[in-house]
Amino acid sequence: MHPARAGTTTVHAMTADWYDGRCPDLDISEPDSRARVVASATALLAQNGVGSLTPARIQAAARVSRAEFEQLFPDPDVIVEVIVSTQLDAVLRAQLPRLDAVQNLEDLQHWLSRLLDPRARKSSSALGSLIHHLADRHDRGQRALATAFAHWRTSLASALSRLQTAGELDRGVPPEELAVGLIAALQGGHLLAHLTRDADQLRVTLEMAFDQVRAHAT
Repeated sequence: MHPARAGTTTVHAMTADWYDGRCPDLDISEPDSRARVVASATALLAQNGVGSLTPARIQAAARVSRAEFEQLFPDPDVIVEVIVSTQLDAVLRAQLPRLDAVQNLEDLQHWLSRLLDPRARKSSSALGSLIHHLADRHDRGQRALATAFAHWRTSLASALSRLQTAGELDRGVPPEELAVGLIAALQGGHLLAHLTRDADQLRVTLEMAFDQVRAHAT
């Protein structure tokens, strides 16, 4: 790992484990039919795009009958919204316990370091990858994705607001704006790390994002 630049804080990198198109915690061998359909549809979306989410292809991938599929999803378009909400749940499960424990800047730095953990990184990159598949391609999916990112931003802004209340950060800075910067750094870092196969790209972007937050320390 490269040494941190002077005046910056090191976010410690962990083992690389690139997002492979599968959603964390989803398994196409699930005995539960609904979970298996969602897992199969998620894999189809990641591998072949939103155009592959036809009822026939999902039924075949999930090994369910047409009647069972229609009973589970009378409106096939709903499955895209379910994919997004499932990915969001994976992100929040991976991040919220430690994010809820953030009480000072050191805690925030530790939370950012944990985002380099393979499981946390895979869940957040899975959510971000949906932008490519859904933005300007599927209206309901795009709206669901925008709602998911807003929920994520609100959770992060709540932690930053606690730091302001504790006197760690300047109250004059909107926590929502700082949250947007952190999420943008995380998603941009994922993109660069995936492109270059170099996890250090994500570490660098998160360090710079933390430096921006720390610049508002009191």
